[in-house]
Amino acid sequence: MEITEKELSILRDTNFLLTKSAVLEKIYNLLEDTRTELIKVVNSSDFPFPKGTDTVTGKISRGENYKNLPYMVLDYPTLFSNESSFAFRTMVWWGNFFSSTLHLEGEALGKCRKELVDNINKLLDQEIFIGVGDTPWQYHYGEDNYLPITKEHSKFISNCKFLKLSKKIEINEWQKLPLFTSNYFDLMLSILSRS
Repeated sequence: MEITEKELSILRDTNFLLTKSAVLEKIYNLLEDTRTELIKVVNSSDFPFPKGTDTVTGKISRGENYKNLPYMVLDYPTLFSNESSFAFRTMVWWGNFFSSTLHLEGEALGKCRKELVDNINKLLDQEIFIGVGDTPWQYHYGEDNYLPITKEHSKFISNCKFLKLSKKIEINEWQKLPLFTSNYFDLMLSILSRS
């Protein structure tokens, strides 16, 4: 094993890590602002959230290794259990994007399937992607994980074991995140509330 000059340069560079720490603190604050906007959407909605859904606090967490890069997520509102998942995840993936994803599985998916199929036209032309991967825990936008949603995905929605509907914005659009996320969540709740 050999450490290259470039790697040594990074190892000696404390400014990078100090800057990274400052950026992560700002992203945390941005996610708190996003949660504040999402709380407004939840409070103004008559959507019947599944029993046990956290619609009060949510959770901001971070990690260092999603495909070898740092990330931070806000899960709000959120319910992850053995029987049901209803979560709205806002993610910042270092060097890539900000995304907002509705994750449905189990009982929550069963209760929302009909509204999603019946109102799929409301999802079209909105730059929404549908998860087509093998696991709900992948968030990259490669073709093996997300595809732009089309009317033909109605059958997929009717039969899938878990469903993820996601939108993203570029890193340089960071100021838009709270409004982008709350508008998308408001759209999804309005669709899920239709009968």
